[in-house]
Amino acid sequence: MEPASHYVHAGGLDLHYVDWGGEGRQPILLLHGLQDCARLWDFFAETVRERYHVIALDHRGHGDSPPTSTDRYRLIDYVDEARDVITQLGLRDVILAGHSAGSKNAWMLAAEHPELVAKLIITDMDPDQHNPGSVDMITRYKSESDDYPDLGAVIERIRSRQPESSDDVLRHTAEQLTRPNEAGGLTWKRHRDVVLHYDRPDVWATLPEVRVPTLIVRGGDSTLLNGPVAQRMQKEIPDCKLVEIPNAAHWVHLEQPDAYTATVADFLG
Repeated sequence: MEPASHYVHAGGLDLHYVDWGGEGRQPILLLHGLQDCARLWDFFAETVRERYHVIALDHRGHGDSPPTSTDRYRLIDYVDEARDVITQLGLRDVILAGHSAGSKNAWMLAAEHPELVAKLIITDMDPDQHNPGSVDMITRYKSESDDYPDLGAVIERIRSRQPESSDDVLRHTAEQLTRPNEAGGLTWKRHRDVVLHYDRPDVWATLPEVRVPTLIVRGGDSTLLNGPVAQRMQKEIPDCKLVEIPNAAHWVHLEQPDAYTATVADFLG
């Protein structure tokens, strides 16, 4: 099933989102990470769309959402636009789930506006300003090209970051993250300024303000969210469960999708 494509005015922009249907059920709003897009949640959405109203957002400068000015790629801008999406779409009792930077956007929103969020799912994200894993990742983003000669080259790029993903997942991810360019190749679907101007402040102080039931999912092999940091996060959030999924790195929901879905389903009850 293909989700329906829509736009909503949020954060001063007309942002793209996909809707898997189920209006009237409890909503789940899915937030992707830096350089990714809404459609990377497809595998998870397929498994839960019969029980929930599933919506996945393309953040500003990502996927099919428009870019903005260079000074509007701050963390607070992403948080504000996610808040606006919830209010503009009239969503209530929202389950808010994020991966990577999308997780930070999600917990900041839950801390600032607990009245909008019922439950929170954090997928492999830390609150630090810098750590070796994030520095290495963003350094690579800044140095690599946006353009690829063909889909095979994109698949191999995705394989390097998601070594445990199946071939089907790798191909789908590569297809959703790119669009054809004039040279006959493919271009990554995100604006260059996303990488160059994204800020990463220390937000440890926000974790105790998260007052909704929370699940942290960590990839057992992740270098971005290490074990001790994840355990400290669990202690900082008042009502929090931590699960580590083996044989997965940072993109745990795409490397071990069945285990990820089962973990989330157990949390949601």
